[in-house]
Amino acid sequence: MFTTGSKLLFGASGASLIGTLLYGILVGGIMGTVGLVSLTTGLIFIAGINAFIRDANVASDDVAQFSGSAAAAPRPSSSVWPLVVAVGGALIVLGVVIHEVLTITGLVVVLAAAAEWLLQGWAESASTDESHNREVRGRLAYTAEMPVAAAIGLGLIVFMFSRVMLGVPTKASTIIAFSIVATIVLVAGAMISRARSMSAPRMFGLFAVVSAVLLAGGAVAGFNGEREIKEHKTTAYYAELDKCGEKEISADEHASQTVAGKANSSAEVTLDENGLSYTRPGLNMVQSGVIQLPRSNPNNILFRNETSEPRRFIAEMANIDSSPARICTALVEEGGVQLLTVNYSAPSFDPVVEASGGYAFVVAGLDERIEVIVP
Repeated sequence: MFTTGSKLLFGASGASLIGTLLYGILVGGIMGTVGLVSLTTGLIFIAGINAFIRDANVASDDVAQFSGSAAAAPRPSSSVWPLVVAVGGALIVLGVVIHEVLTITGLVVVLAAAAEWLLQGWAESASTDESHNREVRGRLAYTAEMPVAAAIGLGLIVFMFSRVMLGVPTKASTIIAFSIVATIVLVAGAMISRARSMSAPRMFGLFAVVSAVLLAGGAVAGFNGEREIKEHKTTAYYAELDKCGEKEISADEHASQTVAGKANSSAEVTLDENGLSYTRPGLNMVQSGVIQLPRSNPNNILFRNETSEPRRFIAEMANIDSSPARICTALVEEGGVQLLTVNYSAPSFDPVVEASGGYAFVVAGLDERIEVIVP
Protein backbone atom coordinates (compact mmCIF):
# COMPACT_ATOMS: atom_id res chain seq x y z
CA MET A 1 0.00 0.00 0.00
CA PHE A 2 1.36 3.34 -1.04
CA THR A 3 1.49 6.25 1.37
CA THR A 4 -0.01 9.64 0.58
CA GLY A 5 3.36 11.21 -0.17
CA SER A 6 4.32 8.38 -2.52
CA LYS A 7 1.03 8.71 -4.40
CA LEU A 8 1.58 12.43 -4.93
CA LEU A 9 5.15 11.94 -6.10
CA PHE A 10 4.26 9.08 -8.46
CA GLY A 11 1.44 11.17 -9.88
CA ALA A 12 3.79 14.10 -10.43
CA SER A 13 6.32 11.77 -12.04
CA GLY A 14 3.68 10.38 -14.42
CA ALA A 15 2.46 13.84 -15.37
CA SER A 16 6.02 14.97 -15.97
CA LEU A 17 6.69 11.91 -18.16
CA ILE A 18 3.59 12.55 -20.27
CA GLY A 19 4.49 16.21 -20.62
CA THR A 20 8.01 15.29 -21.68
CA LEU A 21 6.75 12.92 -24.38
CA LEU A 22 4.23 15.42 -25.72
CA TYR A 23 6.82 18.20 -25.78
CA GLY A 24 9.35 16.01 -27.57
CA ILE A 25 6.85 14.87 -30.21
CA LEU A 26 4.93 18.07 -30.84
CA VAL A 27 7.44 20.84 -30.17
CA GLY A 28 10.90 19.32 -30.19
CA GLY A 29 13.98 21.20 -29.14
CA ILE A 30 16.98 19.84 -27.34
CA MET A 31 17.06 22.21 -24.36
CA GLY A 32 13.41 21.81 -23.42
CA THR A 33 13.48 18.04 -23.85
CA VAL A 34 16.64 17.67 -21.73
CA GLY A 35 15.14 19.84 -18.99
CA LEU A 36 11.88 17.89 -18.85
CA VAL A 37 13.70 14.55 -18.91
CA SER A 38 15.85 15.72 -15.98
CA LEU A 39 12.75 16.82 -14.06
CA THR A 40 11.01 13.51 -14.68
CA THR A 41 14.08 11.52 -13.62
CA GLY A 42 14.40 13.50 -10.40
CA LEU A 43 10.73 13.07 -9.51
CA ILE A 44 10.88 9.32 -10.13
CA PHE A 45 14.01 9.06 -7.95
CA ILE A 46 12.43 10.99 -5.08
CA ALA A 47 9.20 8.99 -5.39
CA GLY A 48 11.16 5.74 -5.15
CA ILE A 49 12.99 6.87 -2.00
CA ASN A 50 9.75 8.07 -0.42
CA ALA A 51 8.04 4.77 -1.20
CA PHE A 52 10.95 2.89 0.35
CA ILE A 53 10.90 4.81 3.63
CA ARG A 54 7.08 5.04 3.58
CA ASP A 55 7.01 8.75 4.46
CA ALA A 56 8.88 7.89 7.69
CA ASN A 57 5.59 6.57 9.03
CA VAL A 58 5.49 3.89 11.70
CA ALA A 59 3.25 0.93 11.22
CA SER A 60 0.33 0.75 13.64
CA ASP A 61 1.37 -2.69 14.85
CA ASP A 62 5.03 -1.68 15.45
CA VAL A 63 4.67 -0.46 19.03
CA ALA A 64 8.43 -0.48 19.70
CA GLN A 65 8.95 2.31 17.18
CA PHE A 66 6.47 4.73 18.75
CA SER A 67 8.95 6.29 21.18
CA GLY A 68 11.87 6.23 18.75
CA SER A 69 10.21 7.71 15.70
CA ALA A 70 10.99 11.20 14.46
CA ALA A 71 7.50 12.38 15.34
CA ALA A 72 7.97 11.30 18.95
CA ALA A 73 11.24 13.21 19.35
CA PRO A 74 10.96 16.49 21.28
CA ARG A 75 11.31 19.63 19.25
CA PRO A 76 14.62 21.48 19.52
CA SER A 77 14.71 24.08 22.25
CA SER A 78 15.14 27.75 21.46
CA SER A 79 18.72 28.97 21.15
CA VAL A 80 20.34 32.38 21.31
CA TRP A 81 23.54 31.25 19.58
CA PRO A 82 22.35 31.95 16.00
CA LEU A 83 21.75 35.56 17.04
CA VAL A 84 25.21 35.73 18.64
CA VAL A 85 26.79 34.36 15.47
CA ALA A 86 24.99 37.06 13.48
CA VAL A 87 26.27 39.74 15.86
CA GLY A 88 29.80 38.38 15.50
CA GLY A 89 29.49 38.50 11.73
CA ALA A 90 28.35 42.12 11.94
CA LEU A 91 31.38 42.94 14.11
CA ILE A 92 33.68 41.36 11.53
CA VAL A 93 32.18 43.51 8.77
CA LEU A 94 32.40 46.66 10.91
CA GLY A 95 35.98 45.85 11.83
CA VAL A 96 37.00 45.81 8.17
CA VAL A 97 35.83 49.42 7.93
CA ILE A 98 36.54 50.80 11.43
CA HIS A 99 39.31 48.95 13.29
CA GLU A 100 40.92 45.53 13.34
CA VAL A 101 40.05 45.07 17.02
CA LEU A 102 36.39 44.72 16.05
CA THR A 103 37.31 42.11 13.45
CA ILE A 104 39.25 40.04 15.98
CA THR A 105 36.42 40.39 18.50
CA GLY A 106 33.90 39.31 15.87
CA LEU A 107 35.95 36.24 14.97
CA VAL A 108 36.18 35.22 18.62
CA VAL A 109 32.43 35.73 19.08
CA VAL A 110 31.58 33.74 15.94
CA LEU A 111 33.86 30.83 16.86
CA ALA A 112 32.64 30.68 20.46
CA ALA A 113 28.96 30.96 19.50
CA ALA A 114 29.31 28.37 16.74
CA ALA A 115 30.94 25.95 19.18
CA GLU A 116 28.14 26.48 21.71
CA TRP A 117 25.53 26.05 18.98
CA LEU A 118 27.03 22.78 17.80
CA LEU A 119 27.34 21.56 21.37
CA GLN A 120 23.70 22.36 22.08
CA GLY A 121 22.55 20.54 18.95
CA TRP A 122 24.65 17.50 19.80
CA ALA A 123 23.40 17.38 23.39
CA GLU A 124 19.74 17.62 22.35
CA SER A 125 20.14 14.58 20.10
CA ALA A 126 21.96 12.49 22.71
CA SER A 127 18.72 10.92 23.96
CA THR A 128 15.01 11.55 24.37
CA ASP A 129 15.47 12.46 28.04
CA GLU A 130 15.94 16.23 28.39
CA SER A 131 17.44 16.02 31.87
CA HIS A 132 20.01 13.49 30.67
CA ASN A 133 20.86 15.73 27.71
CA ARG A 134 21.42 18.70 30.02
CA GLU A 135 23.67 16.60 32.24
CA VAL A 136 25.70 15.41 29.26
CA ARG A 137 26.13 18.95 28.00
CA GLY A 138 27.11 20.20 31.45
CA ARG A 139 29.80 17.58 31.88
CA LEU A 140 31.38 18.54 28.59
CA ALA A 141 30.89 22.32 28.54
CA TYR A 142 31.06 23.55 32.13
CA THR A 143 34.75 22.75 32.49
CA ALA A 144 35.47 25.34 29.80
CA GLU A 145 32.55 27.74 30.24
CA MET A 146 32.90 28.40 33.96
CA PRO A 147 36.57 29.51 34.00
CA VAL A 148 36.07 31.67 30.90
CA ALA A 149 32.90 33.26 32.30
CA ALA A 150 34.61 33.90 35.65
CA ALA A 151 37.61 35.48 33.94
CA ILE A 152 35.40 37.74 31.82
CA GLY A 153 33.29 38.72 34.83
CA LEU A 154 36.28 39.50 37.02
CA GLY A 155 37.89 41.42 34.17
CA LEU A 156 34.78 43.58 33.75
CA ILE A 157 34.56 44.21 37.50
CA VAL A 158 38.24 45.18 37.73
CA PHE A 159 37.98 47.40 34.65
CA MET A 160 34.85 49.19 35.88
CA PHE A 161 36.37 49.56 39.34
CA SER A 162 39.41 51.21 37.77
CA ARG A 163 37.14 53.58 35.81
CA VAL A 164 35.49 54.64 39.06
CA MET A 165 38.85 55.25 40.75
CA LEU A 166 40.20 57.20 37.77
CA GLY A 167 37.04 59.27 37.55
CA VAL A 168 37.18 60.70 41.07
CA PRO A 169 39.73 63.15 42.53
CA THR A 170 43.05 61.73 43.63
CA LYS A 171 42.61 62.17 47.38
CA ALA A 172 39.11 60.76 47.38
CA SER A 173 39.79 57.76 45.14
CA THR A 174 41.34 55.61 47.87
CA ILE A 175 38.60 56.47 50.36
CA ILE A 176 35.84 55.71 47.85
CA ALA A 177 37.48 52.50 46.68
CA PHE A 178 37.87 51.05 50.15
CA SER A 179 34.42 52.29 51.16
CA ILE A 180 32.83 50.45 48.25
CA VAL A 181 34.75 47.26 48.98
CA ALA A 182 33.94 47.45 52.69
CA THR A 183 30.25 48.05 51.98
CA ILE A 184 30.06 45.12 49.57
CA VAL A 185 31.77 42.79 52.03
CA LEU A 186 29.58 44.01 54.92
CA VAL A 187 26.27 43.66 53.06
CA ALA A 188 27.16 40.30 51.54
CA GLY A 189 28.41 38.94 54.85
CA ALA A 190 25.32 40.16 56.70
CA MET A 191 22.92 38.59 54.22
CA ILE A 192 24.77 35.29 54.12
CA SER A 193 25.04 35.13 57.93
CA ARG A 194 21.30 35.71 58.34
CA ALA A 195 20.49 32.89 55.94
CA ARG A 196 23.16 30.26 56.45
CA SER A 197 21.46 27.93 54.00
CA MET A 198 21.13 30.52 51.24
CA SER A 199 20.08 28.91 48.00
CA ALA A 200 22.09 29.20 44.82
CA PRO A 201 19.54 31.49 43.07
CA ARG A 202 19.62 33.94 45.97
CA MET A 203 23.39 33.88 46.09
CA PHE A 204 23.54 34.49 42.35
CA GLY A 205 21.02 37.31 42.63
CA LEU A 206 23.03 38.99 45.39
CA PHE A 207 26.25 38.98 43.42
CA ALA A 208 24.37 39.99 40.27
CA VAL A 209 23.00 43.10 42.00
CA VAL A 210 26.43 44.05 43.36
CA SER A 211 28.02 43.52 39.95
CA ALA A 212 25.29 45.56 38.25
CA VAL A 213 25.88 48.48 40.64
CA LEU A 214 29.62 48.35 40.05
CA LEU A 215 29.22 48.08 36.28
CA ALA A 216 26.79 51.00 36.26
CA GLY A 217 29.20 53.12 38.29
CA GLY A 218 32.06 52.21 35.99
CA ALA A 219 29.99 53.04 32.91
CA VAL A 220 29.02 56.45 34.30
CA ALA A 221 32.62 57.20 35.28
CA GLY A 222 33.82 56.05 31.88
CA PHE A 223 31.41 58.37 30.05
CA ASN A 224 32.46 61.29 32.26
CA GLY A 225 36.10 60.65 31.43
CA GLU A 226 39.21 60.27 33.54
CA ARG A 227 40.34 62.95 35.93
CA GLU A 228 43.12 65.25 34.83
CA ILE A 229 46.42 63.81 35.96
CA LYS A 230 49.15 66.38 36.43
CA GLU A 231 52.32 65.65 34.52
CA HIS A 232 55.33 65.28 36.82
CA LYS A 233 58.56 66.56 35.34
CA THR A 234 61.79 64.70 36.04
CA THR A 235 65.34 65.95 36.35
CA ALA A 236 66.00 64.66 32.82
CA TYR A 237 63.33 67.05 31.52
CA TYR A 238 65.01 70.03 33.20
CA ALA A 239 68.42 68.82 32.02
CA GLU A 240 67.17 69.02 28.44
CA LEU A 241 66.20 72.64 29.15
CA ASP A 242 69.58 73.30 30.84
CA LYS A 243 67.89 74.22 34.13
CA CYS A 244 70.07 72.26 36.55
CA GLY A 245 70.68 75.09 38.99
CA GLU A 246 70.27 76.07 42.62
CA LYS A 247 66.58 76.93 42.36
CA GLU A 248 64.02 74.38 43.42
CA ILE A 249 62.10 72.71 40.59
CA SER A 250 59.03 70.50 40.52
CA ALA A 251 61.20 67.38 40.26
CA ASP A 252 62.52 68.14 43.76
CA GLU A 253 59.13 67.61 45.40
CA HIS A 254 59.10 64.44 47.52
CA ALA A 255 62.40 63.34 45.98
CA SER A 256 63.94 60.27 47.58
CA GLN A 257 66.87 60.94 49.89
CA THR A 258 68.10 57.36 50.17
CA VAL A 259 69.65 54.81 47.82
CA ALA A 260 69.38 51.04 48.04
CA GLY A 261 72.41 49.03 49.07
CA LYS A 262 72.39 47.26 45.67
CA ALA A 263 73.18 50.44 43.74
CA ASN A 264 76.56 49.04 42.58
CA SER A 265 78.18 52.46 42.53
CA SER A 266 81.37 53.36 40.68
CA ALA A 267 82.18 56.12 43.15
CA GLU A 268 80.70 57.94 46.12
CA VAL A 269 81.01 61.73 46.01
CA THR A 270 80.64 63.57 49.32
CA LEU A 271 80.11 67.27 49.97
CA ASP A 272 81.04 68.46 53.47
CA GLU A 273 82.70 71.43 55.13
CA ASN A 274 86.04 70.36 53.63
CA GLY A 275 84.72 70.52 50.08
CA LEU A 276 83.96 67.95 47.38
CA SER A 277 85.69 64.56 47.61
CA TYR A 278 85.09 60.99 46.54
CA THR A 279 85.88 57.40 47.44
CA ARG A 280 86.02 54.31 45.21
CA PRO A 281 84.55 50.94 46.20
CA GLY A 282 87.16 48.78 47.91
CA LEU A 283 89.54 51.68 48.56
CA ASN A 284 89.44 53.28 52.02
CA MET A 285 90.98 56.47 50.70
CA VAL A 286 89.36 59.88 50.26
CA GLN A 287 90.38 61.56 47.02
CA SER A 288 89.57 64.81 45.27
CA GLY A 289 90.41 66.81 42.18
CA VAL A 290 90.39 64.14 39.45
CA ILE A 291 88.57 60.84 38.92
CA GLN A 292 88.88 58.35 36.07
CA LEU A 293 85.80 56.54 34.75
CA PRO A 294 85.39 54.06 31.86
CA ARG A 295 83.83 54.94 28.54
CA SER A 296 80.65 53.44 27.02
CA ASN A 297 79.61 51.91 30.34
CA PRO A 298 76.98 53.14 32.80
CA ASN A 299 78.65 54.66 35.88
CA ASN A 300 76.51 54.94 39.01
CA ILE A 301 77.70 57.88 41.10
CA LEU A 302 76.41 58.29 44.67
CA PHE A 303 76.22 61.86 45.95
CA ARG A 304 76.06 62.39 49.70
CA ASN A 305 75.30 65.85 51.12
CA GLU A 306 76.83 66.42 54.56
CA THR A 307 76.21 70.18 54.61
CA SER A 308 73.34 72.04 56.24
CA GLU A 309 71.79 73.26 52.97
CA PRO A 310 70.09 71.36 50.14
CA ARG A 311 72.46 70.88 47.22
CA ARG A 312 72.13 69.66 43.64
CA PHE A 313 74.79 67.38 42.16
CA ILE A 314 75.60 68.01 38.49
CA ALA A 315 77.60 66.04 35.93
CA GLU A 316 79.03 68.28 33.22
CA MET A 317 78.69 66.43 29.92
CA ALA A 318 79.83 67.41 26.45
CA ASN A 319 77.02 68.13 24.02
CA ILE A 320 77.65 65.07 21.83
CA ASP A 321 74.94 63.59 19.57
CA SER A 322 72.42 66.17 20.81
CA SER A 323 72.73 64.91 24.39
CA PRO A 324 72.22 67.38 27.29
CA ALA A 325 75.21 69.51 28.23
CA ARG A 326 74.73 68.46 31.87
CA ILE A 327 72.61 66.09 33.93
CA CYS A 328 71.70 66.47 37.58
CA THR A 329 69.99 65.01 40.61
CA ALA A 330 67.12 66.48 42.56
CA LEU A 331 67.97 68.65 45.54
CA VAL A 332 69.67 66.52 48.18
CA GLU A 333 68.76 67.41 51.76
CA GLU A 334 71.21 67.38 54.66
CA GLY A 335 72.37 63.81 55.19
CA GLY A 336 70.58 62.66 52.03
CA VAL A 337 71.94 60.49 49.24
CA GLN A 338 70.99 60.31 45.58
CA LEU A 339 72.18 58.32 42.59
CA LEU A 340 73.23 59.74 39.23
CA THR A 341 74.04 57.47 36.29
CA VAL A 342 76.42 58.82 33.65
CA ASN A 343 77.53 57.21 30.41
CA TYR A 344 80.38 58.77 28.47
CA SER A 345 80.34 58.08 24.74
CA ALA A 346 83.54 59.95 23.86
CA PRO A 347 86.98 60.19 25.51
CA SER A 348 88.14 63.30 27.30
CA PHE A 349 90.60 64.18 24.51
CA ASP A 350 87.82 64.38 21.92
CA PRO A 351 87.84 67.90 20.38
CA VAL A 352 84.16 68.42 21.12
CA VAL A 353 84.68 67.47 24.78
CA GLU A 354 87.74 69.70 25.11
CA ALA A 355 85.88 72.61 23.49
CA SER A 356 83.06 72.28 26.03
CA GLY A 357 85.44 72.38 28.99
CA GLY A 358 85.75 68.65 29.63
CA TYR A 359 83.87 66.28 31.89
CA ALA A 360 83.41 67.18 35.55
CA PHE A 361 81.31 66.72 38.68
CA VAL A 362 80.14 69.97 40.28
CA VAL A 363 77.61 71.19 42.83
CA ALA A 364 75.19 73.96 41.89
CA GLY A 365 76.14 77.26 43.51
CA LEU A 366 79.65 76.16 44.54
CA ASP A 367 83.06 76.38 42.92
CA GLU A 368 84.00 72.86 43.99
CA ARG A 369 84.85 70.63 41.02
CA ILE A 370 86.07 67.10 40.30
CA GLU A 371 87.54 66.61 36.84
CA VAL A 372 86.52 63.39 35.10
CA ILE A 373 89.05 61.66 32.87
CA VAL A 374 87.60 59.23 30.33
CA PRO A 375 90.26 57.29 28.39
